[in-house]
Amino acid sequence: MDLPRSETRRPPSSPSSLPILPDEIMAEVLSFLSVKTLIQMKCVSKFFNSLISDPTFIKMHLRRSARNPQLTIVSGNSVADFRFGTLPINSFLENPLITVPEKPFHPLLDTVHYWLVGSCNRLLCFAHYDSFTDSYRDCWLNFYNPATNALSNKLGHFKDYCKHRFFFSRYAFGYDCLTDNYKVAALRVIGGVEEIGDTETQLRTEVRVFSVADNVWRDIQDFPIGPLLLTLPSENHGVYLNGNLNWLALRNCYSADRFYHSNDITLDQFVIISLDLGAERHVELMPPRGLEEVPLIEPTISVLTDSLCFCHDFKQTCLVIWQMKEFGVGESWTQLYRINYQNLQHIEC
Repeated sequence: MDLPRSETRRPPSSPSSLPILPDEIMAEVLSFLSVKTLIQMKCVSKFFNSLISDPTFIKMHLRRSARNPQLTIVSGNSVADFRFGTLPINSFLENPLITVPEKPFHPLLDTVHYWLVGSCNRLLCFAHYDSFTDSYRDCWLNFYNPATNALSNKLGHFKDYCKHRFFFSRYAFGYDCLTDNYKVAALRVIGGVEEIGDTETQLRTEVRVFSVADNVWRDIQDFPIGPLLLTLPSENHGVYLNGNLNWLALRNCYSADRFYHSNDITLDQFVIISLDLGAERHVELMPPRGLEEVPLIEPTISVLTDSLCFCHDFKQTCLVIWQMKEFGVGESWTQLYRINYQNLQHIEC
């Protein structure tokens, strides 16, 4: 850990002073503390404030915190009722009926339309929009840190002009390891029979990427395949894994229907689009070859045990979870779990 020399960070010791640990050892000890405790310690002295604010220490603390993941539960049907709660996943696994300590969340009360885009490194990203017109709506982003109760200013403001009657309606949030920068991807599906009357024209997805470092949106290479169109915008956000955002998508999708219809889909239409946030280019990944038939209920992708996973219903009898053991290698798909619904206990609400 490359920290400034001790003598430049704290006053020289006197004979009566207690022994002083090297900065590297002090940082290692402090990295075990919670964010709340560290914020309190920053007020103790200039030395602690300097050490805890050091980017190298922040990364060390983040890596250590990642070993103890937390579950964030968001609820509420209106802005005034928006609440969230966090708890360690280990506590949840030990007692599924644990009570989540909820607290009101008020910093977003100045906006009417918003949704949670996702989380990365324990930061939450929200997308907002306000007034509609016939041709555009105003959009922006906020980032919230539950550990410090800090909300960012409005970032990434832009006018989302309607094109072929579609707005940017899919957002995803991740971290670019190459440039040490957080990024948000926004997707918009355009084309298809309803828009241009051409049954041979495939839907395509326009993509733009927002960089927190420079507060700028950039248009990047379009996706040639339309992501699965679901009922609500918040249900199909990209899944972040190791510098990549991943979406489950359909090949040769000719309709702008916002619903999943298993009868109109074939197995070879499923594909996973993976966007490298560093290069800002995408590749196509194949789903598990062991998939026997088109699931009646729309499948999903997720991240479990630091691996990309493909989850689907099988004949409404069980949930099947596949794990891609080596990211990007289709041959590494392995069936991880097969959970029979009959073995799940019913919990009375």
